[in-house]
Amino acid sequence: MKKLFCLMLLLPLALLAQEGAENTVLANKKNEFRVDVLSAIVYAKASLSYERFFGKDWSTGFNVNFSNSNKLNDDFDKGYRNNVPKFEFNPYLRYALSKSKSRYYFAEVFGSYNGGDYKEIIRLTDEVGNDYYTTKKSKYTDFGLGGSLGYKMYFKDSIALEFIVGFGSNLTNRDKSPDVISRVGLNLGYRF
Repeated sequence: MKKLFCLMLLLPLALLAQEGAENTVLANKKNEFRVDVLSAIVYAKASLSYERFFGKDWSTGFNVNFSNSNKLNDDFDKGYRNNVPKFEFNPYLRYALSKSKSRYYFAEVFGSYNGGDYKEIIRLTDEVGNDYYTTKKSKYTDFGLGGSLGYKMYFKDSIALEFIVGFGSNLTNRDKSPDVISRVGLNLGYRF
């Protein structure tokens, strides 16, 4: 038990000793590509990101999502939901909240250009004058703004693991698009 306790005390010191060298190596690498493994597994959504680092604590990038989930499409067809998102393009600006380059918290603001399918029930009148209801499907596109918080860590000076949670709101087509947009993910990436 004492050995385990001593190991737990020494582990943070060993990580801090390596951090100085990692910060220099990571500062020279300015580009990063990531894949969201959580969205792929849970939502059947392809989510790819690119990030460019500049300055000391700032970075910018974009995220692209494409979705064709059978569960969401079935819920849409059965009437459990009136819209189903199909694509998103999310440019973002990030600020690192921690001083370490190899493990840090960050805050970001993001925009979202998104679109998908929308379904509504409408009332029509036939030639005789009888009213009836039918379902009308259409497409929607919208633009939204939001914010996120996350944590990122690097392994072997290049492999990134990132967890992000963020929410925003669509602004322009709120009668058809989802009210809330989200950025939740567990990303695996490569920095070069």
